[in-house]
Amino acid sequence: MDRIESIEDLRTCLSNSKAFRARQKRPFITVSYAQSVDGSIASKNRLPIQLSGPESAVLTHQIRAANDTILIGVGTLLADDPRLTVRLAEGRNPQPIVLDTHLRTPVSARLVTQSDLSPWIIKSQDNHSDQMKALKNAGATPLPCATSRDGKIDLHALMAILNEKQVNSIMVEGGAKVITSFVNAELIDQFIITVSPRLVGGLPVIDSNGLDLNSNLKLGHVSYQRLGNDLILWSRPDWN
Repeated sequence: MDRIESIEDLRTCLSNSKAFRARQKRPFITVSYAQSVDGSIASKNRLPIQLSGPESAVLTHQIRAANDTILIGVGTLLADDPRLTVRLAEGRNPQPIVLDTHLRTPVSARLVTQSDLSPWIIKSQDNHSDQMKALKNAGATPLPCATSRDGKIDLHALMAILNEKQVNSIMVEGGAKVITSFVNAELIDQFIITVSPRLVGGLPVIDSNGLDLNSNLKLGHVSYQRLGNDLILWSRPDWN
């Protein structure tokens, strides 16, 4: 894989993501989020805060447009009620995916009610018939998936499902527990991290209680880009 250090490089890489999926039997996975200098992605009481400046917000939407799908956890959905659409750049909206083991997604969520792309709600294989029916009637698509020993969605099982659906690329946008789970599963091919010049003292991007690494994860092929007052870190994890 060539070095990725700009949105143009990412687009070039993702233009070959079908071949990547054929080799790896899973989509190419980009983790992208904004954090403060002290590593916070939300306030101390877990309320969302605007961290990205206008220039880096455009980059976020460009990354969305470059990917087939965009993935968040149900915690982020409940806290932010996001749309996950492309509004600040040209391109199509990615397919939304929500990790929601216990099917807590409300039928009134904007992801469910927006008319263009109904979300895929990834749930456990337990029966949630009433809520499943309500979400289906509202336009969402619940998809059962195996869970791991900790009761969370098994990300490797999910990758097999997405491979069958011919999903070539995923943008993981958060939140902290989801990003930590992808780190634990070693299912990240590219990091794009926006660092905002602020001190927040809030929710850290890595859930240290849930982190399961034998050693510190080193990031390689590192490059930096300044957009407005924000610093963008482009890097690839060194899983070896």
